[in-house]
Amino acid sequence: MKYLSLSLLVALSACDAAVAVNSKIAAEEAAAPVAVEAAAGADASEKTTTAPDTALAAKVDGKATVQPDAFDLESVSFLVKKGKVKDAPALEKQINDPKEKINNVDIDGDGKVDKIQVLEVRGAADVVVFELRAIPSSTKNKDAAVVIATIDFTTDKTSNQLVVKAVYAPVVVGHETIVYDYVVPIEVKGETIVVVDSSPFYGWLFAVSRPAYVGVYVYEVAPPPVIIFETKHWKGKGKHWGKGKGKGKHWH
Repeated sequence: MKYLSLSLLVALSACDAAVAVNSKIAAEEAAAPVAVEAAAGADASEKTTTAPDTALAAKVDGKATVQPDAFDLESVSFLVKKGKVKDAPALEKQINDPKEKINNVDIDGDGKVDKIQVLEVRGAADVVVFELRAIPSSTKNKDAAVVIATIDFTTDKTSNQLVVKAVYAPVVVGHETIVYDYVVPIEVKGETIVVVDSSPFYGWLFAVSRPAYVGVYVYEVAPPPVIIFETKHWKGKGKHWGKGKGKGKHWH
């Protein structure tokens, strides 16, 4: 009877040990998915923190940061087509005139309208390109300017036409679908191009030996304050001083 009881106890102890081992394995298996989920959560957290930096970098790189209504390219094209400006300097001045309401670009997002510089780029012999570049108001540095749009003047000597095309740069949303273009009749006389149009801009554009235009637009600087000094002068006999106003330090 004693041997039977001892065998029974050994058997029960073995069962308890097996149950304990199985419970440990089950616990480890249950913990594994939790660890995997925690790791996945860590990855998700890292992605969440890095995503805004990536988005910010995309904006800094100049991707889709300007809406087309911030710069009225149609009006710019109209000014050239109708001869409302006589040359590139006049065009640059007109674009930056707040009264014209052509430019409302804020490329650096500082709440101030950026000035537009007109820069002429000459490539092929029959093509003249004007870049319209926004100079960030926060830096006022022309080297940091961003191209907003371009105006191409292409001479087609076969059809005797000047093809004018104004397009937005890739920095503008929907730039692929917005184009303002037209043609102007020309006469080709050797190396001379004569535009059969009354617009003075074309006469300036094809002026012989004209240097490429580089915009000279600079941000306005407030004039220095005028300091008015009171001056005293002797008004004749008697002990009497008069007072007057004038600029600078001088005596009468």
